[in-house]
Amino acid sequence: MEKKLFQEVYEKIEVPKDDVLDAIIAGKNRASHDVPKNKKRKGARKIVWSTVAAATIFISSSFISPSISQVMAEVPLLGNVYTVFNDAVGRSLQSQDLITELNQASSYKGLDVSITNAYYDGAVLGVTFSVKGNVKTEEDGSVQGFYEIFDGKGGISDSKELVYMEPSENGYIGHIQLSYPKTVLPSETSFPLEFKRIGGKEGSWRFDVPINQLPYETVIVDKGTSKEDAEINIHFDSIIQGKASTAINYTATFPLEGKHDQVRLEAYDDQGKEINISTDGIDLETVKENNRIIVKGRSIIPQSIKGETSYIEVFPKVALSEQDHFIRIDEATPVEVNAGRQEFAVKIEHITVQDKSITFDFQVNNGNNMDKHISFYEDFARNDVTLVKVSEKDIYQKPIKHSVEAINKDDLRFRSTFDISKINDFNLDDYVIRVNMGTMSANIPVELEKVRIDLN
Repeated sequence: MEKKLFQEVYEKIEVPKDDVLDAIIAGKNRASHDVPKNKKRKGARKIVWSTVAAATIFISSSFISPSISQVMAEVPLLGNVYTVFNDAVGRSLQSQDLITELNQASSYKGLDVSITNAYYDGAVLGVTFSVKGNVKTEEDGSVQGFYEIFDGKGGISDSKELVYMEPSENGYIGHIQLSYPKTVLPSETSFPLEFKRIGGKEGSWRFDVPINQLPYETVIVDKGTSKEDAEINIHFDSIIQGKASTAINYTATFPLEGKHDQVRLEAYDDQGKEINISTDGIDLETVKENNRIIVKGRSIIPQSIKGETSYIEVFPKVALSEQDHFIRIDEATPVEVNAGRQEFAVKIEHITVQDKSITFDFQVNNGNNMDKHISFYEDFARNDVTLVKVSEKDIYQKPIKHSVEAINKDDLRFRSTFDISKINDFNLDDYVIRVNMGTMSANIPVELEKVRIDLN
């Protein structure tokens, strides 16, 4: 997944820093923008983005968005925290009286943070916490925090995250949900959790959260599917059936250039009804072997399906990672760039340089819409074919002010005009056209043959 790219960059940065947190927020905002308007993702499945810094940062789907919190009229109480944060697993376990109550506290800079509840069901972990003290709130009344789990280790998916807290009767409440980040699930363990920023205050609120595994069953699976032309193989290893959750474990094999590919799954029950997969593409282990990348992965269904269906049909898809392409402004046109492993292309047909603007006309995918709505390509034209400074070509930030016109929607032809009037000492040699085809790779994944998994 592209978040791995971010992880590599992130490890080199001393955190938390304002610009890093701003990038995370920008990535979250970019997420909703990258999904085509005509086809929003179902459920709480996470979205893949293809930019390296801002747009590829994963904000866990278990964290309620500010827009949702705005419509909550009543102040949430600690008891209904799983409802407030839309945690189906937590709600189910709470109804079964299977939540562990905790009372761990940490105080720093006038803020008191307490871990209040936790659960460990199959491969899913959940933690709730409360915050008391004077904090900076967002416009919607929520409080923003930043935390690390397992000391922020780079080999663990989503080890550094942004989280929102909601007002409660005595301060604020928060919620974290994640998959246990290892292939082996111990019966009891603990995981380090450290808040590094809460409500604008930097500090260290550190906990070692104890968790006890609830009873679960494992269904051994030995079925696979492959896509030969893309050199992709997915083997399903097991199904973990918890009290309120289900985990699908698999082994994916990619070519070396697919180091950052991401598996996505769609699942259906024996009646053909789609089963919600809340979290996809969790990478537990990644190794290089015989010039191949082997990934142990996991996807989470936020409900128990034991007894609900005799089998599931799984449709695997793989979002292929794609590097950015760069075109010089003085390069002879037309010039075409192509994705390495998919039939994606962007052809820059004309480049016009004027005193106060630079305009380029381009066509996407030779006019083939690949069953995507025109709004998807309009968003792509606006955000992913941009003018950038050479020295900042790997940095994703707000693009230079520009307008986009659809010259011919049927042929996917667009015209972008960039305003350079406010750029001091503009020099053509200092700027390039960046074509980010990773967005198309992320939203038009490679599809593999379905696999039927018997659960009895």
